[in-house]
This record gives sequence, structure tokens and C-alpha cells, in this order.
Amino acid sequence: MFISFIIYTLFMSYTPGPNNLLALDGALRLGVRGTLRFLIGIGLGFLSLSLICLLFSTYVASYFDKFITIIKIIGFIYLLYLAYSVFTHKQSDTHNNNCYRLRDGLYLQYMNPKTIVYVITAIITYITSQTTGIFISISYTLIIALIGVSGAITWALMGLCFKKWILKYNLFYKISMASCLVILACMMIFE
Repeated sequence: MFISFIIYTLFMSYTPGPNNLLALDGALRLGVRGTLRFLIGIGLGFLSLSLICLLFSTYVASYFDKFITIIKIIGFIYLLYLAYSVFTHKQSDTHNNNCYRLRDGLYLQYMNPKTIVYVITAIITYITSQTTGIFISISYTLIIALIGVSGAITWALMGLCFKKWILKYNLFYKISMASCLVILACMMIFE
């Protein structure tokens, strides 16, 4: 069961989503050092969300559909805002990036349906459905958070690797990033 859990968390953490796309964009704009607070916020958000879900997993499981519908609507609006921000960003705005703060990375986790569904599913499927002790449950929760933030860090580093190419084709990059965020928002709301 542990191997299945690891494969699931790696797949969910490393596939494109708001965390990864914004980490890539932030690294392009500010470098990894400038995006570090945002990445820490993602990690803290993953950890706190995972712990909350672990504590309330039985209640969350029974009200899952209603909860996810509300999160989808909020997340849809937020992702459209982020797509607009990415598309309208100018190179001269590099020192005025207010969407890459620690609190933005943290808040993103609570408005990101991909993260919420990922964490709730992992906890209900792999932790609470098994008869595990508190130490094992918290260990699994920490693994979810660590693998989750590692996906965003990897995407940020990928952004630096392709920075020269991406900056050369900046308009294409901005259109594709904004389009990906809009597509994610639509997939999320209409799923």
C-alpha cells in the first residue's frame, strides 16, 4: 500500500497544476531565491491542509461533494485572476511581484481544488481507511506535504533551466501559461 501511496503522491505533485505553473513563473520572474517565500508558503499550505484533513477526515469524507463545489468556485475565480496576472505581466514589473509572497503560496493551497482533492483522497484512501496509529498517520501526512512542495520546487528549477528560451519567446510563454491556467480553471469547475 505504501508504494501505491508514493506513486499517487508523486503523480499528483509533479503534474501541471496551479502550484507548479506559478512556481515556474515565479522562478522566471524572480529566480528561485525571489520565489523562495512563495515555495515555503506552498509547503506550509500543504502541511497545514494535510493536518487539517487528517484531523477532520471522517467529516470531510461525508461532506466532500458540498465542500469541493465551494472550493471549485473560489478556485476558478482565483485561477482566472492568476491567468490575467501572468498574461499582463511586464518585464519592468520584476520588482513588484505581489503574487509570490509566503501568504500567497499558503492561501493558494486552500483555494486549489487539485491540492484539496489530492490531499483528501490520499488521507482517506491511504491513512484513515487503514488501521494505523497516530505516528504513522502523521508520517504519511508529512510525506504528502514534502512530496507536494518538491513538485513546485522542481517546476521552479525547470523554469530556470529553460529561462533563456522562455524569455526569447515571452509572448508565446505568457499566452501558454495564461491559457494553461484558464484551462485548469475550466477543467476544475466543469469536472
